[in-house]
Amino acid sequence: MLECPSCGGRGCEGCDGGEWALTSCPREFVDAELWEVIGYAELYRKGCPPVAGGSLDQTRWFVQASRLIWAEEAYWQAKLKIPG
Repeated sequence: MLECPSCGGRGCEGCDGGEWALTSCPREFVDAELWEVIGYAELYRKGCPPVAGGSLDQTRWFVQASRLIWAEEAYWQAKLKIPG
């Protein structure tokens, strides 16, 4: 059970007393626009804010390549138990 994303836990027509049962994969609720926002949040965490001169001025292939590289780094750091 999760806090209802529509009413913030206050209770509404779409939930059960402010709670909402997640019965399928959460990825089904994430559309392309939200994935893009998640990607910008990741870039912001790494020091490249979503502003002109920052991540908004990077080409799509570079952003995708960066995500791939960071994912590989995280995988190998975890596998080899190397501190991040």
